[in-house]
Amino acid sequence: MTYHYEFTLAAGIVLAMLCIFAFSRTYLATRRNFSFRCLLAADVITMLFDVISSEMDMRHAEFSLGMLYLVNAVFFLGFIWRSFLNFAFVEALVRERCTGLRLPHHIAFLPVALTTLIVLASYWTGWIFSLDAGSGAYKSGPLYPLIYGNGYLYLILTAGFIVASLRHTVWTRLELVSLIGSCLLIGLGYIVRMHSSPYLVMNAFYTLEMLLIFFAFQNPDLFFSRRMNLFNADAANVCLRELYQGGPFSLLAIAVNDFEENRTLYGGHQTTKGLRLIADFLRQKFPDCYVAYMDEGRFLVLTGEPLDFRQVCHEINERMKLPWHASHVNIYLNVHYAVYRGRPEPGILPHMLDYTASSLRRAEQTNEVVHMGTECFRRMEYEREVRQAIDRAIRDDSIEIYFQPLWGVGEQRMIGAEVLARMNDPVLGFVPPSVFIRTAEQSGTITQLGEQVYEKVCIFAKHHDIKKLGLRRLNVNLSAIQCRDNLMSERLNAITVRHHLTFDIFKFEVTETALVYPDELQGNMDRLIAKGAVFSLDDFGTGYSNLIRVSRSPFKDVKLDMTLVREYFQKKNRLLPSIIGAFKSYGLHVTAEGVETKEMVEELSRLGCDTLQGYYFAKPMPAAEFLQYLAKKNILTR
Repeated sequence: MTYHYEFTLAAGIVLAMLCIFAFSRTYLATRRNFSFRCLLAADVITMLFDVISSEMDMRHAEFSLGMLYLVNAVFFLGFIWRSFLNFAFVEALVRERCTGLRLPHHIAFLPVALTTLIVLASYWTGWIFSLDAGSGAYKSGPLYPLIYGNGYLYLILTAGFIVASLRHTVWTRLELVSLIGSCLLIGLGYIVRMHSSPYLVMNAFYTLEMLLIFFAFQNPDLFFSRRMNLFNADAANVCLRELYQGGPFSLLAIAVNDFEENRTLYGGHQTTKGLRLIADFLRQKFPDCYVAYMDEGRFLVLTGEPLDFRQVCHEINERMKLPWHASHVNIYLNVHYAVYRGRPEPGILPHMLDYTASSLRRAEQTNEVVHMGTECFRRMEYEREVRQAIDRAIRDDSIEIYFQPLWGVGEQRMIGAEVLARMNDPVLGFVPPSVFIRTAEQSGTITQLGEQVYEKVCIFAKHHDIKKLGLRRLNVNLSAIQCRDNLMSERLNAITVRHHLTFDIFKFEVTETALVYPDELQGNMDRLIAKGAVFSLDDFGTGYSNLIRVSRSPFKDVKLDMTLVREYFQKKNRLLPSIIGAFKSYGLHVTAEGVETKEMVEELSRLGCDTLQGYYFAKPMPAAEFLQYLAKKNILTR
């Protein structure tokens, strides 16, 4: 028989390139990557000995019987082990995503082990193949179909694992197409090989399958941050799953303090250089650990070994006292930490990186090392449930609006109301605004939430004439995240026009945080002011604003945070009169929050506040109760 190598030669070139790329790049030391490299090695051996054994069988008279048996046996061993390793790779991949989904090792290994023994025994039995003692001619044995049976068995197991995983995890479209495509390719390859013996085509099908696997799962660039020369967040997720399989692990999370401010101070280019120097430092300090960069100045160190967190954090802090030299610039950075040692519950693992990010935010606020544990996970699990509640509220349009009246000092009556969002979730019940608003900002859903609130405010104003209620304007809160959106004003305008309203009945409150992005905020403010809206700076005294910065922005009103107001009456802070006087000198109206007593009303009125808000007048209330409240106060005009 004459064999044809055209397909094998083409596949061999592609396989060689895959090997060079796979074995020369930095890889995670995970079971999945080890299986893939073994699969590559098995394919190389199988392809090489497929050609060698075929060529030697055609010229069997030139070789000894022992040599012919050896090369044919190696080919068959490579053939059956390649099927097993292909299954092992998919099993390892699925186990990364589905912790509890696995096949006992002895069951998975048994078929290939038995087939291996049968192949090796063929030297004496001729079960798989035999060689004529006189001529050395090759002949298939009675159990030769077992070779294909072994392949089909592992192909069925592979497909079964993929189908089972669909109940436990979500694959991307590329991943799912690659997994299904790889099974179809191998199945087709077996069929073609059985009916085209002279053509060595099976290697080509396996090479195509590994190309699919490589592009979907094994490309090192999927798990590597070239900018920092470290593993990325996707790699960290894989590492966590791998370490979890082995028992307790250590996690050290490190984040740069005030990352955005540092980037503004030093510039993006110089900050990146400083982060690279930190990355190099961490890689050298933890040579036996996984070190990953999580973006926005956050690093992660993972290892299965215990870490002395106190000592490690101390050493890193000592290094942080020194500057990071980058292109003639000394960059000074400080960091905060979140740490963990143990083996979390299976339900915690998929969210471990999110919980770590939340812990780092808390560490920056408290200036303490956050030790993640059961209580911490419980709190962050609640935050995750809140995110789900927000998604439900947005989907069902179930956010409620409440109104808290605003007392006009000069008018001695209610002249407006602040509209506040409230969430009553069917699963969690009442969720405090401080919780769900902060969570919505962190999860990126605050824009949708804010627009739904504004829509409800417009519906209220459409059915109840604000002027006839004796009110000048309704105050609507805008998140700092919303203010960064250049299209915010257009969307708010579209909602207003849809309900046949004008902006002259609205006052938009923005917090000091929005001033960090002056260009976007200014553009949105200018467009809405041109249509009749006015703006108020909310919660002054809790951020980084100063009088000059506020005076240069087109605010008509400044609302003093209740903390600043209460500290004045508790005699902890006597700056309030000066602050009010300064704002009044700039022609700004001043609103005081947190008014709870008659004494506070009289004193704040004396100091020059124009508007007062607080429980002394009324708590936030739903629309129907708010209308009754106004009627009771005789504010409605007849």
